[in-house]
Amino acid sequence: MREYQQDTPPSSVSGDEISAMDADGVIYLDEVDEIQLDEEMEDDEEDTEMKSPEDHAILVFDKHVGSVFCCDLHPDGNLAVSGGEDDKAYVWSVASGQIVMDCTGHKDSVVFVGFSFDGVYLATIDMSGLIKVWKCNLENNQQEPWKAVFEYESGDFTWGFWHFGAHVLICGIISGDIYVFKIPSGETKVLQGPNEKVECGKLFNDGVRLAAGYEDGSVKIWDLKTRRVLQQIPSNVHKMRVNEIDTHHENNLVASVSGDGKLVLFASNNGKIVGQLESDIDLEIVAFSKNPQLDYFATGTLTGSISIWDTSRQMVRHECTRSDETTIIGVTKMIWIQNHLVVGCLDGSVRVYEGRSGEQCLLLTGHKSEVLEFSYNVKQNIILTASDDGTARIFKYDVNKDND
Repeated sequence: MREYQQDTPPSSVSGDEISAMDADGVIYLDEVDEIQLDEEMEDDEEDTEMKSPEDHAILVFDKHVGSVFCCDLHPDGNLAVSGGEDDKAYVWSVASGQIVMDCTGHKDSVVFVGFSFDGVYLATIDMSGLIKVWKCNLENNQQEPWKAVFEYESGDFTWGFWHFGAHVLICGIISGDIYVFKIPSGETKVLQGPNEKVECGKLFNDGVRLAAGYEDGSVKIWDLKTRRVLQQIPSNVHKMRVNEIDTHHENNLVASVSGDGKLVLFASNNGKIVGQLESDIDLEIVAFSKNPQLDYFATGTLTGSISIWDTSRQMVRHECTRSDETTIIGVTKMIWIQNHLVVGCLDGSVRVYEGRSGEQCLLLTGHKSEVLEFSYNVKQNIILTASDDGTARIFKYDVNKDND
């Protein structure tokens, strides 16, 4: 830091800034402002560091370079997989963080990773649409590289997931088409879209129908076997992009939300709209509870609104509250675990709410940036998170522990 000169001449009567030669060591007023600004920024940085959240993680995986976009847990809960901005996907030990498998060959950010329902296969997909499926090697101390049993380039990728009961991988791409791959044979079906980007998709519990939402606001229900559209909600209902979609556990209802603040409930057997909600808030996420004793669904927004709804009455039961209501904490992802709503947030936290009361019962912190994805494993009772801060974290899921 440069020192101020004691004999600095006064400013002119006209109020002009002082002017003296740099050789005399004079600091100009604009430089003084810059120095003061730098000091303030340093103070802010120190404050930020001091206010870093308490880290509740039991393990931190930090081998990625850049954002970690996606993650998943093997069904046995002993292995995790994460994919990121560095075009990498890593399989690693939940217990030690040691890398078990480097899923090489991707040429763009890895935006989807997922184990099949039985843990036999692992799929990794990058943003360019390169799909790779690996046979999981869980024997021989996992020393041998996993073999790629399927590879396909589909075009720019938007979303994907495994079938919950078969070796079938389902992927949506920007063109609007939905690819259904049988693994490892590679047998492929294409559900041809309306030349509109397919934004989201969700499988019904019957395992044979798929609900998909599109950029133009339309929603379609597909039969996976025949590739036919069974029901369709026209684009003039949502009027803009469908952000998220979910299906009721009894297979009879679909919920979709869009950027114009509209929530639509419609019957899956005839496409009849049974309920609509309109607000001035951009609805990002919707999720039905899978617990038959808890016939609720939840919605979330990037502005921090979290609502729990009674499905049959189509009315809000709870506006979820937090212990830190002074800040806006947007929602990036939500799932139901039994009677609890688990929410990933823009502030890097994972918050858990009791479904019946709407009260926050668990707060998990440690990330320094938003949670982009998370996964839960029931056997190990753990949550795996992926974050924009470049790390993946393992948290013990203990709803009886108060971390507020």
